[in-house]
Amino acid sequence: MAVKIEKGGWIFIFLIGLALVGYSLDRYGVIDVRKWTAGRLGSSRGAVETVDTSKPLVLPTGGGGEAGEVRVRVNIWVGCAAGLVANGGLDTAPGSIYANKGLKVSFKIIDDWTEGAAALATDNVDVMLTTVDVWAKDYGQFQDKGFGTHAFYMVDWSRGADGVIGRQGINSIEDLAGKIVAFAPYTPSHFLLWNGLKSSGLATEQRNEIFSRAVHTRDGIEPATLFAQQKVDAAVAWDPDMSDAVGKRPGAKKIYDTRVANRLIADILVVSDRFAANNPQTVMKFVEGWLEGVVFIHEQPSRAHTLIGTIKDFNIPSDLAKTMLEGVRLADYADNVGFFGSRGANSDYANIFRMAQEMYREDRLIKRVADPEATLDRRYLAALSGKFSSTSTEAPLEYKPPAPGAVPIATQRRSIYFETNSAKMSLDSRAVVEEIGNFMRAYENTVVDIEGNTDSTGAHVYNVQLSRERAETVKSYLTEKYRFPAARMRTFGNGPDRPIDTNATPEGREKNRRTDIKVYPNPAG
Repeated sequence: MAVKIEKGGWIFIFLIGLALVGYSLDRYGVIDVRKWTAGRLGSSRGAVETVDTSKPLVLPTGGGGEAGEVRVRVNIWVGCAAGLVANGGLDTAPGSIYANKGLKVSFKIIDDWTEGAAALATDNVDVMLTTVDVWAKDYGQFQDKGFGTHAFYMVDWSRGADGVIGRQGINSIEDLAGKIVAFAPYTPSHFLLWNGLKSSGLATEQRNEIFSRAVHTRDGIEPATLFAQQKVDAAVAWDPDMSDAVGKRPGAKKIYDTRVANRLIADILVVSDRFAANNPQTVMKFVEGWLEGVVFIHEQPSRAHTLIGTIKDFNIPSDLAKTMLEGVRLADYADNVGFFGSRGANSDYANIFRMAQEMYREDRLIKRVADPEATLDRRYLAALSGKFSSTSTEAPLEYKPPAPGAVPIATQRRSIYFETNSAKMSLDSRAVVEEIGNFMRAYENTVVDIEGNTDSTGAHVYNVQLSRERAETVKSYLTEKYRFPAARMRTFGNGPDRPIDTNATPEGREKNRRTDIKVYPNPAG
């Protein structure tokens, strides 16, 4: 029996179809439906307060009636030690740095990263401790909900506290192919693994297989336990559990950690626009007190370790606090200024944020990428200029070549194109070399071999010389653009002597015309 659809029915069907198309386009980031509906539909939470970071910071005299209270999400991590020291504990203690500034600060322990972000979005905390990589996900999801937030302070660098460990026989990132790895998804451990795999010589299919076979855990402690029990081949964990797990499994080792990737995992503080708009003086005092806490720890470390050990519910005894702090660098004022850089600069913050956005876009957890500049607010640090030293206290790295026979932690095989019979790099290849530069920036404590390779066409002596000149071109570009020390990079010309495929076919010859980037831990670091 035929069904007759009235005119109104066709309109209804059309509207449903239009809605489905709009949802699909918004879901995959083609359009932003929220921008069209904002102002028409309003917000379920009422008017959203936003902060324009391009305008000067206006600080009311005498506090201007601000609340003077700050609620901060933290997880049980020693990186927040400076804030705890400034506060005298989870709640503000009389006579503490924050108390003397007229602030009342409460640290709320929320170990789950997703719950921490939810607490900020629902106004249960005002400030959130997170990492730049996790923040890249949270910021994108906050934007989709119309919730304004900005990063405003760097807390620390992880310097050996996080790492990837493997059983006997796993000596490089490439050796993880076909292995079972345990890690906590959507945490810094996830980013550390993803970034290492992305920067290796593994093919996309191999990387995807590692993630599809991986064992997911709720935190960074369980992977170390599973590894020690020999239930997985490798794990992403943090100290002291990471080192303990390696010690319990004969032949196990750290493949790489944040002593090598020393500019990859950074803790930051994020504030809601709603709170910052109404309490600029409070936020600035909060930053100032945290920085004073860093100074206190540097000047009186034993007292700081003792204080941390006495904090109920934080569960980090003083001796463990001392050990854990050796795996981080608490950021001082100079570190903060250098980390966030100036407007438009390719800062460490921007470098990490962009890489993390790429990961979360691949996982379809964010719809679109954001300009890192739009995600941060430097004004509080700028307002404190002159109160703290802006001279870096971190000694520059020295570099030494790897020992003969050393095994690289990763070997990238990159197609970098040059003009025919020339060492002049093509314009389209600069993006490839800049990817290498961004990686080298995050893995600062490494030395790199740049090896040029050719196919077997032409004279052998000529090919060896040409491949060496091309490797030198790549090195010169990295030195000029990124200011990497020349001593950090060695160049070699292999010519046709190290093929990875047959020279009998065009496809094989193309694979052999490549540049190998071999990455080693810096022996001097």
